[in-house]
Amino acid sequence: MRGVGELESVAWPLERAGEAMEALARAARLPLPPARPALPRAVPAEPGRVGEWLDAMAQTLGLELQPHYTRHNEVERALCRAAPALVEMTSARGASVVALLRLSSSERTARVLAPDESVHEVPLSSLTAAAQARVERFQGPVADRVLERTGLNGPQRLLARRALLGAQLSHVYLFAARTLRLPPGARMLQHLRALKAGRRLLLLLLLAAVIQVCVLSGWWLMGRGAFEGRLDPGWLWAWALMGLTMVPLQAVLAWAQGTLALELSELLRRQLLAGALALPVDEARRGGMGEFVGRTFESAGLEQLTLTGGFASLLAVVDVVLAASVMATGPAGGYGLVALGGFCGVLAVLVARQSVRFRQWTEARVAMTHALIERMLGHRTRLAQERPERWHEAEDQELAHYAEVSEQLDGATARLSALARRGLLPVVIIATLPAVLAGASTARIAVGVGAALMAARAVGALSVGALALSGARVLFRNVRPILEAARRASSNATGGAAAPAAPEAEPPKTQALLEVRDLVFKHAGAPRAVLERASLAVRAGERVLLEGPSGSGKSTFASILTGLRGHGSGLLLLGGLDMATWTRDGWGAQIAGAPQFHENHVVSGTLAMNLLLGRSWPPTPEDLNNARVLCEELGLGELLARMPSGLMQLVGERGWQLSHGEQSRVFVARALLQRARVVVLDEAFGALDPVTMRKVMACVEARASTLIVIAHP
Repeated sequence: MRGVGELESVAWPLERAGEAMEALARAARLPLPPARPALPRAVPAEPGRVGEWLDAMAQTLGLELQPHYTRHNEVERALCRAAPALVEMTSARGASVVALLRLSSSERTARVLAPDESVHEVPLSSLTAAAQARVERFQGPVADRVLERTGLNGPQRLLARRALLGAQLSHVYLFAARTLRLPPGARMLQHLRALKAGRRLLLLLLLAAVIQVCVLSGWWLMGRGAFEGRLDPGWLWAWALMGLTMVPLQAVLAWAQGTLALELSELLRRQLLAGALALPVDEARRGGMGEFVGRTFESAGLEQLTLTGGFASLLAVVDVVLAASVMATGPAGGYGLVALGGFCGVLAVLVARQSVRFRQWTEARVAMTHALIERMLGHRTRLAQERPERWHEAEDQELAHYAEVSEQLDGATARLSALARRGLLPVVIIATLPAVLAGASTARIAVGVGAALMAARAVGALSVGALALSGARVLFRNVRPILEAARRASSNATGGAAAPAAPEAEPPKTQALLEVRDLVFKHAGAPRAVLERASLAVRAGERVLLEGPSGSGKSTFASILTGLRGHGSGLLLLGGLDMATWTRDGWGAQIAGAPQFHENHVVSGTLAMNLLLGRSWPPTPEDLNNARVLCEELGLGELLARMPSGLMQLVGERGWQLSHGEQSRVFVARALLQRARVVVLDEAFGALDPVTMRKVMACVEARASTLIVIAHP
């Protein structure tokens, strides 16, 4: 066991954080790409960019880092669920990271990887203290001076110091650790391996089989006594013990199923969120707001139906197989198997027909949602231009169609459920009658009745699961573009170059920092290309103005430069590296853009969050100070003075309303605060008066390292 001081011996220097991630991934059996570039060792000079640097290296390894942002007094709890993770610490030797592999069985010690890749055990309290030390460096000396007056020594002083700092810093947040995990867009098989889904599903099947064996054994015991007309007390005790055994087994089964369902649900939500953020610009704006709302509803339904139907079907299949095997040895014999197979075949046909009805119902619901959202957005125009007697004509028709398909779906579902739950039992009993009339033993009859009841219940559950899975298949078609976007984003990020740790030395004046060669781009479905053999070379420190009439492709060119839109053909180089060589975030960290006003947004949140979207969150005091100074340089000082909460004032849809010109300057500030090497401003000054525009231009020229401005002639 090692104390806090000895934790340094197993820590990795910060410049070797990439190697620590790679070793941690191998030890945790996370997949790594076969070919990957050398990871950089140059640590960023700015502490605020260390997180970006670590994220870029994780992307190079085909992984991602999930930060655990928690309160000071909840760090230990966060570490318990963080492994495998990197824990940052600062010591006399400088900044370093501890590679947390997993917690030991006692959960009071942690297993970490040393720089020689050997595994060591350290106290969990040592890791907690190392993570908390970054925020305790200001309050720690004060607490020590207070404790000196108390006369406490040894363990008592340590406990008192911990309690005092915990009370002072209870509401202070910090990054406890960064979990190393697969990105959302990784292959589903890799995610399932990381979750150990195979073992856990095997455990579910084993528990379900044991429970059903207990049920059948209980039927055999009680049925034998009932048919023979006598009940032995010993057999009654055996039946009672078997019933009691099922209680903990059911509890374990519910726990195992629930935990796996929660983790799969989290995975699906991560994939949907990553895919929504990675959707191409043209595809995202093609359907409008109504389609996005509809897809949101579809994703929630997909998650529920997939998990519910998947587990229900899996456990029902186990029950059906056990019931069929018992039925084959019971009085029904082959007749029972034929009855069970035929009944399941009929249900399969009915479920397929029900899937068609569910698809029609889903299409009607999505269309109605889309139309409703679009009408809400254009409500004022509709009131002004449409006659009152026709305001609700389309809604009435859509509601009537929706009610009709809903009635068909609900009626068919009710009939199918009733048939699945009640139809099999009389069929199997009829198949059992020949053996009963032939004089089968009472024990066999009891087991046959139990198998028939179990099969009826299993088929009912199987029908419910099959209906849910068929519905999930229908919903998957609408959500599939989002999931594919997440996979594309993950594949584009893997194996790229990590973002530079700090602004690299500028290339010679004769060498271009940003170069575009023979770029050709055509929108999907467009008859001709918007950009044809476009070329541009921008050297470090240059100011470039691109002018052109509307529709000439200026905004498309800007979105390609900033990485918002993939380029068709041609070559894009930044610092001598092609766009495909960089990770997506690595390219975005070097080129910041402010799109046109109608393509940019002020999100619901504080003004500080809108300004610092391109930096790490929560902001440091230095970040907030930089944002405040920049706002004053852009002429937003009066706005900050009017806001009661200053930078922490809520703005956006439900907060403080910003004027057109104020929003434009917020967009410019957002781009400048990203600390990028190239800044691209697309029609960023159109809403400004001449005096304000001169002030903004002076600020932009002073702060932007390399500048590209796009404007009308």
